[in-house]
Amino acid sequence: MHPALWRGWSGRSLLFTIGTMTDNDNARSARRAPSRTASTQTTERIPRRAPVKVVIAQQPGGEPLALLEQALQSAGFWQHIARAQRASGETRRGLRIVIKPDLDFFAAHAPGGTEPALVEHLIDLLHDREYRNVAVAEGRNEPDGWLHNRDPMVVPELVGYQFHTAKGRVYEIADLCSGLPEAGASNGSASCPISTHWSEAAFRINFAKNRTHEDCVFALCVHNLAGIAAGTDANARSRLRTTPDACLEILRRAPPHFNIIDAFDSGHGGAGHRAPRALATHTFIASPDALLADWAGAAKMGADPYASPVNAAALRNIGLPARYEVIGDLAPYPLWRNVHPLIAHLARLRNASDALGPIAAAWFQDVDRERFALRDFYNDRINAMVAPLMTRIDDNPRTFWIVVLVNYAIARIDAALAAQNTLFSKGRLRRRVAPLTLDPAHYAPADYDAIATYLAPYQQLLERFPANRLGLRWRHVDGAIVFSGAHVFPIDFERFTRTVDIARAIQYMNDYIGGSTLAVQHDRRGRIVHQVERNLYLQQPNWMVLFGGALIDVEKLEAIRYGKDRQTLYWRTVRSANDSARHDDGSVSFIRTGTGQTTVEIFARQQFSLPLFFQVFDVDMLPGVRDPIVERAYTTFFTGTLANLQAAYEGRAFRIGHDPVEHVDAAGATGDLPRYLATAAAAIAELLRHRGDVADFSQWLAGNAPTAGGPANASQTDQHGFRHFEAPGKGADGSKRPTSPAARGRDAAI
Repeated sequence: MHPALWRGWSGRSLLFTIGTMTDNDNARSARRAPSRTASTQTTERIPRRAPVKVVIAQQPGGEPLALLEQALQSAGFWQHIARAQRASGETRRGLRIVIKPDLDFFAAHAPGGTEPALVEHLIDLLHDREYRNVAVAEGRNEPDGWLHNRDPMVVPELVGYQFHTAKGRVYEIADLCSGLPEAGASNGSASCPISTHWSEAAFRINFAKNRTHEDCVFALCVHNLAGIAAGTDANARSRLRTTPDACLEILRRAPPHFNIIDAFDSGHGGAGHRAPRALATHTFIASPDALLADWAGAAKMGADPYASPVNAAALRNIGLPARYEVIGDLAPYPLWRNVHPLIAHLARLRNASDALGPIAAAWFQDVDRERFALRDFYNDRINAMVAPLMTRIDDNPRTFWIVVLVNYAIARIDAALAAQNTLFSKGRLRRRVAPLTLDPAHYAPADYDAIATYLAPYQQLLERFPANRLGLRWRHVDGAIVFSGAHVFPIDFERFTRTVDIARAIQYMNDYIGGSTLAVQHDRRGRIVHQVERNLYLQQPNWMVLFGGALIDVEKLEAIRYGKDRQTLYWRTVRSANDSARHDDGSVSFIRTGTGQTTVEIFARQQFSLPLFFQVFDVDMLPGVRDPIVERAYTTFFTGTLANLQAAYEGRAFRIGHDPVEHVDAAGATGDLPRYLATAAAAIAELLRHRGDVADFSQWLAGNAPTAGGPANASQTDQHGFRHFEAPGKGADGSKRPTSPAARGRDAAI
């Protein structure tokens, strides 16, 4: 960490300017271009730009609307929008402005999303300066298909948006699930469709909420971009996506022009967004750079800026601006409580699951059942048992450990289901949508052309090496396996190469489960000669899943050479997002035989990361055990790949798994077995709920023992099935419930 930034973190300085690129910035540049040096130019040749500002406007007891205006002014908001207007050639009235607030409300007046009164005040400020073509983008960041009343236009109305401002300015709600481009090829790199409401706006404003997050630790500006990666494609089919990948793609393809964090009334607590607790932090953070705004926001929380997988992916692939200026106090908020690392880790394991993960989200979310009822009866019953635990996770150690155990149990059950499908029923696995994280602009044509030269020495090692009975050769080289095999198809070479595209050769490999490609360069005939690709494969060998092996996730540079009698694809791995591979390099060749048939040659140099068990018990010390395992694994891989090539030539389906848009119903279920498990759990919970002794024990475990004869907590169902809730505008004791300061300011203005 830069020493100046550390001073700000401890609260001893209020203004910092990073005048030159730090060592960490150089390291980020090197990671973005692993095959080249960070820069070949001297800093004297690069014109210096003004540092990017991030402003932290904090005033305890201040008025929210005035403090927001102060943050915008100090961060140069009006200068940025004026430059965008001049660059677009539009008039102020015609300049299209889109504001993306955080709409992840599961209860009105909860600190789970951006305060509506602040968004409407920003619209008034824009109108006051003649910027009148303003829309509010509706796109939520968290999956919520298991709830009623989550349709576009419905959520904004139920959580406090008036559709007109305090000064009577009417504004549009733009649905980010509409205006989508037509879905491209399944192997395209643009895996996240982006609504034209966002991508074609002349000025895009990202208005995030300051809040903790159950599995991402915090959710600020970068996380708020997940709602822009549309939840449906152009055919209105549900899509499953990975939030870090989606947000990174938005930052690259359609980044916000300005970012604001609503930290006046923040949502904190160990349950994260599942049960946010309000804390008056009286702060706004503003910056034209989303990562820089989040860097300051995480500092104010006292959290590691890399703790969120979403921000970590963006920081490692994009990084902070080379020169930036922090204006304000980076000292952490008093009384702030972050999500415990154990809770975040187990929640990530739970949510990453294909079977129970999509259902389990409904069980843990504290929700306003009057506004957002659960669609499924069994999910509703489990939610009634589990969600109250999340509201008390910071207050009672017993509750904390119950949540830990429940999360762990769900993760282990799903791991067992995934292992069963990987070994015995691959068609039940979900294919992965995985956009590229590397930036192709950081690689020159020479990097692609050098791959064949890099592979040549390893190929020569196998030329005279004895083959096994199937014609396969393999040996150990520097901890990796070097492997080759060839097979002759009795198919005419011209027909084979016309039907089976050499550029897709890696996607024909055995156990390929998903990824994406991007063509970088074509030849005069329009054929791809350079491309980048991200590939995901099942664990190799498949039984590694039983020991906790991860999916193989690698990104590669690829060069393709076309000849009259030979076509070859060469690849070299330059990155592994989950560190599952040190090496996964190789080539596939289609070669014309002397009789006009087709020989397929496969060469690979591979070194995959091993699960902890095999790191402790080093199988390399037992060659008699290791070698049969290796030979069996590569025999399975080779024969499976040949079968896929044969199927591709014949036009038969060969991919394992099912598309991520399939088998997803409105309640978020992904299969029969998870539904049966949920049903059984709900039935048991319902039976136990009517046993008074069990109910009392459960209340003791949760730290919520009721007073004698008293009702259950407000807005909850007691053991007899009766609902208890607060009167409108009043607390449980009959006192008037306070409204948010921003809402009071709006009401006063009206």
